[in-house]
Amino acid sequence: MHPISIISLGPGDPELITLKGLRRLRQADAIYCPATVQPDGSLASRAADILRALDIDLAAIRPFPVAMRDDRAAALADYGAAVERIAAECAEGRRVAVTAEGDAGFYSSSGYVSALLAERGLSTERIAGIPAFVACAASEGVVIAEQTEETDVLTTLASADELLGRVAAGRSVVLMKPSRYAPAVKEALAQAPDGVAFHYFEHAGADAERAFYSCRRDAILERRFPYFSLLIVRRG
Repeated sequence: MHPISIISLGPGDPELITLKGLRRLRQADAIYCPATVQPDGSLASRAADILRALDIDLAAIRPFPVAMRDDRAAALADYGAAVERIAAECAEGRRVAVTAEGDAGFYSSSGYVSALLAERGLSTERIAGIPAFVACAASEGVVIAEQTEETDVLTTLASADELLGRVAAGRSVVLMKPSRYAPAVKEALAQAPDGVAFHYFEHAGADAERAFYSCRRDAILERRFPYFSLLIVRRG
């Protein structure tokens, strides 16, 4: 039985997938992509959009719904249902892949799928990818860290003081999913001294109409942070 490939797609730009990842996609008979259910009942999947841009055989793409709620019980049930389908295809001798945006080992929901597959005794291989914050920084020539500077990657923030304290201590900070704690981020924007630089990104790797970048505090304060947004904060 072939190992199941957990393939990192990168942040959204189809050209930022690795050669190894692309080769595994082309070898796969079935490619499972997480998707969200739209109000009309259809499935929307950024991962599937990337595959289509890479000219992957449409017949191989298998979007599966994942509930996007703070209560993870529904999402875990969705992952379990997808794993049932994956296991059945593996049993029939097909080469199966599961996609993940960014890097599959970095704050990725593909970890749930990997764990469930391991419980079934199914072997997997994980193909590394480019995390969104690395691609964002490169797109605007932003340095994330240098020399002995340490970097903190956060997915939650208790207060503005926490963020400003980390920067004052000489750390650079990457804020992932800031829509979850936007008030604390905006309070930090208003309070930070002039020497602190804020780099804000939306929809990294998306088309030019949706992608957005600013390092102006007033412009960032006006934004309503979407799910696909992040900030890099460090001393200027």
